[in-house]
Formats: sequence, C-alpha cells, structure tokens
Amino acid sequence: MIAALINAIGIVIGGTLGTLFRGRISDRFTNTLMAAMGLVIIGLGVQGAVCSNNTLCVVVSMALGAIIGELLHIDRFLDGVGDKAMNLFKDKKFADGQFSEGFINASVLFVTGAMAILGSIEAGINQNYSILITKTVIDTVVAVTMSSAMGVGVVFSFAPVLIWEGLLTLLAGVVSPVLGAEVITELSAVGGVVFIGMGINMTGITDRKINISNLIPALIIPIIYMPFSAWLGGLF
Repeated sequence: MIAALINAIGIVIGGTLGTLFRGRISDRFTNTLMAAMGLVIIGLGVQGAVCSNNTLCVVVSMALGAIIGELLHIDRFLDGVGDKAMNLFKDKKFADGQFSEGFINASVLFVTGAMAILGSIEAGINQNYSILITKTVIDTVVAVTMSSAMGVGVVFSFAPVLIWEGLLTLLAGVVSPVLGAEVITELSAVGGVVFIGMGINMTGITDRKINISNLIPALIIPIIYMPFSAWLGGLF
C-alpha cells in the first residue's frame, strides 16, 4: 500500500511540473530517461529470474502464459477497456476541455499497464517495492510530458492508480500465506522474465515490440504447476 501511495505522489509531482513548465521539456530528455528506466527494469528482471529453483516451471509458465494470452487477446481487452473509459465521458458537459482528456488518458495508461499488476503482486507477496518504485519514476516522467500537453487533468489520475494498485497489493498479501515459499519464488522468477521483455521494449533497442500484455497469464501458471509437479513427483 505504501508503494501505491508513493506512485500516486509521483504522478502528482510529475503532472504539476508538466503543467507549470509547458513547452520547456524536450523530447530528447524524456526519451533518454525512459531508456535509462528500461535498463533498470531489465536489471530487476534478471535479478528476479535468476532466483528460480525450477527452470522448467519458468519455461512452462511463459509458454502456456503466452498461448493463453494470445487466445484470450488480453492486449485487445485492455485496449478496449481504455477505449470504453474514454468513451464513457465523451460528449458529457462536465467532461469538456482538456481536463477530462488528460485525466482519462493518464488514468488508462497508468492503471492498465502490466507493470502496475506485476509491481502490486510483488509488493503484496514479497513486500518488495522496487518494481512500483521504478514505475513511480517512469510514471512521473510520463506525467510531466502528458500534462505539458493536456494540462492539470493528468494530476488527478493519481486517484484510480492509488485505488487499483492498493487493492491488488492488499489482495496479494491476503493470498500469499496460502501459496507457499516455492510458488512465490517461481512466480517472482516468471515476473522477472516478463520484466526483461518490458525493459527491452522501453529501451527501443529492437524494432519488434514484445506483447507484454499477453504474457500476464504466465503469472498464474506457477500457482498451478508447482502443486501439480509435487503431486506428480509423489506418484513416482
């Protein structure tokens, strides 16, 4: 919950700075900073991935997770949620002007990203806030650029971010005692692999983007795989 609050504060700070310094922040500065954060995310991903004690679990989780994500078209679903959120307020009198545009666009961007889900789960299960802290830096930079274009509405996107990440963190904390240490370790390792892909996308070192959204189901597989593997091993 603390990390979610810090994330919300970062958005407020970034949005306020962007509003105050409109037109004075260069794209070159923000692009370089985003690439630097991408390298940090790769480092966090490697750190999580190497902690695995069951490489096969990671391989199976990533493969099945990718298949499930592609079959369910999770990326399209998340895009659809964003479109519906924006259309919900479209043409409403109270939503006139750039305030609504900034608030809705920023809220969708900050809430629906895979980093919010992975970071909240890691914070709730392992009390590891590094992912959400890194997301805070990234969101702060993005909030600066968005608010410089769309105004103060971006600042108020902190509210849905705080609610969403706070709820996910609390939920993960509730279920963590049931999962067991081995499952949590492999879940963190799978999340680390996903993070490496996310970091690669952010650095822009390749033209081909990894579809991170469709890899989110991989996080569920270790919860099923590890007990099943233990049961199967007991039979032989």
